[in-house]
Amino acid sequence: MNTKYKNLLFDADQTLIDFEKDMPLAFQYMYEQSGLAKQKPYSAEILRLYNDCNESWWRRFEQKFCTKAELYRNRFVDFFEVAGLTPVSIDFLQDLYVSGIAKTGTPLPGALDMLRALSERYDLYITTNGNPISQPGRLKNSGVTAFMKGCFISDEIGAAKPDKKYFDYVLAHIPGASTENCLVIGDSLSADIKGAQNAGLDSLWYNPNRKANTLPIPPNFEAASYEDIVRILL
Repeated sequence: MNTKYKNLLFDADQTLIDFEKDMPLAFQYMYEQSGLAKQKPYSAEILRLYNDCNESWWRRFEQKFCTKAELYRNRFVDFFEVAGLTPVSIDFLQDLYVSGIAKTGTPLPGALDMLRALSERYDLYITTNGNPISQPGRLKNSGVTAFMKGCFISDEIGAAKPDKKYFDYVLAHIPGASTENCLVIGDSLSADIKGAQNAGLDSLWYNPNRKANTLPIPPNFEAASYEDIVRILL
């Protein structure tokens, strides 16, 4: 049993919740309800083009090259261009997407069993850069909130992972938390693991796809499965 940590700070999407399954559902809802499907029918290629634009702008946001508002706007600006679509109201699209994604919340297989086991030994918290309108509903729908002591959403804090300010806020709002007794757990090297490094926190990289580690400073732990995480921490 690991006795060093008291608090486990879990990322949400692709760590506990299946964003890769939820996002296409929300995007298709947005695409069809907005009328874009009248220009070009929804397809796997349309989804791929949007996803490429979305991921590109999220990378810029994590590197502090843009604001969240710029991310939300410019992913659609780029998408209209690469997909050859006549632009429609981005605010309208964003509202449709948020309402669609809020209805989702698919837990990754085995996530709830892992949380159940860990919650008997640790206090668990969500640390997410997700949208504050949609993310609470998704977390509740997924069932993960039943095991959480709290949830920290970046837009409500005014800072986002990997910014040290984000984790400083989290530590200040968890009773008795310190850099010594908290462990960050997430799938993203650029947001979760880099953020932990910036804040002086230990980290566990959840890496089920066994990607190469591109950080100059490795995480304290690496796990390819939830079973690995449980073995490390229990």
